[in-house]
Amino acid sequence: MSAPSPEANNNDAIAVLSDTPIAEALRQAREKAGLSVSMMARSAQTSRAAIHAYETGAREPNVTTALRLLQACGYTMGIIPDRR
Repeated sequence: MSAPSPEANNNDAIAVLSDTPIAEALRQAREKAGLSVSMMARSAQTSRAAIHAYETGAREPNVTTALRLLQACGYTMGIIPDRR
């Protein structure tokens, strides 16, 4: 299994993901890290079917799972309160 690419830690990537729905953010993080669905699933200790469901929006991961998936891609996650 290869490690996430160095580009996955760029601050500009974080800005791209900040206003993005979680499904799109997970897919973007995985692609920027250069990981296949299989590689991400293995690293995050989940199934390819689960990754697919999260990336297509069929399922939404809880916060713990989302963090684990992002960490598999070399990212972390921050939560910023926002009044809407």
